Amino acid sequence: MSITADIGLVVLFVLAFGNGANDVGKSIVALMTDPETATFRPRYSPLVWGGIFSGLGSVAAILISVRLFSAFTPQSFLQTAPGSSFILAALAGAAAWILLATLLRIQVSTTHAIVGAIIVQAVYLLGASSLQWDFLIWRILLPLAAGPFAAFVGVYVLSRLSHRRGAEASETSSGRVGIADWGSAAGVAFARGVNDAPKMAALGTFLLLGTPEDTVWLPYVIVGVAVVAGSLVWGDRVAKTLIGHTPQQRGHRLKAHAKKGRQFLRSALRGMATAWMVTLPMAGLFAIAASILGARFWG
Repeated sequence: MSITADIGLVVLFVLAFGNGANDVGKSIVALMTDPETATFRPRYSPLVWGGIFSGLGSVAAILISVRLFSAFTPQSFLQTAPGSSFILAALAGAAAWILLATLLRIQVSTTHAIVGAIIVQAVYLLGASSLQWDFLIWRILLPLAAGPFAAFVGVYVLSRLSHRRGAEASETSSGRVGIADWGSAAGVAFARGVNDAPKMAALGTFLLLGTPEDTVWLPYVIVGVAVVAGSLVWGDRVAKTLIGHTPQQRGHRLKAHAKKGRQFLRSALRGMATAWMVTLPMAGLFAIAASILGARFWG
C-alpha cells in the first residue's frame, strides 16, 4: 500500500475509536447510573457490553454497505471525483473533531462530522458550485434534520406508555427494568454500529482500495476493532457527561418516565443544535487545516 493508504488506515482507526466512545457511551447511560443516588457509577461491564454489540453492528453493516456507499462517498457529494488527499483530509478533520469533542465532553455526531468535513472543505478548495446540491439537500441534509424529530416522537410515545404502565407497576418490577436496560443498551449500541460504520468505512474503502466495488472487509475490520477499543477506553467519559445532564434513577424509573422523557428531549435538542452549529463546521475547519498541512508536507 502507498503511504497515503497507510496514513488513511491510521486516521480511519482514530475516527472509529472516537465514534465508539461516543456511541457506546450514549447507549449505556442507564447501566452506568447508580440506582440509589442517580449519579455516575463507574462500571466496566457495561462498556464491554456496549462495545461488543456496537462492534457486531459494525460488522453486520457489511450486509447493507452497498446501499449506503451510494450516499456516503465523496463522489456523491461533488460534481467531480476528488483525489485521495481530499478524502484523507476529510477523514482527518472528522476524526480530529470527534476526539477533541470527546476529550472536552461535548456531544458529537459522527454523521455531521463526516458531512461537515466534506462539504466545508469542498467549498473552501473548489467553491460552492462543486457540490451536488440537489443530492445534498434531499439525500443528506433534510434526512439529518428530520431524523431527530422522528426520534422525539418515538421518545414521547414510549415515555407515555411507560408512564401509564408505571402507574400500575410495583417496586418489584425493578428487576425486569434492569434486564430491559441491558437489552435496550445492546439494541441501541448495535443500531449505532450499523448506522455509523458504513459511513466511515465508505470513506476508508474509497481511499484505500480505489472504488467502492472492491472488497470492504479491511475498513470494516478496522472500524469494528476501533469501535470496541474506543468504548472500553473513553466510553465512560461520554456516559458520565450525559448522566450529569439527564440523571436517571432506576428504582423509580417506571413512575417517572414522563419527566425523564422531557429531560432526554431537552438533551437531544442540545445535541442536535451542537451537531449542526458546532460539529459540522468544526469538522470542516479541521479538514481544511489537514488539507493545508498535507499540501505543505507532500506537495
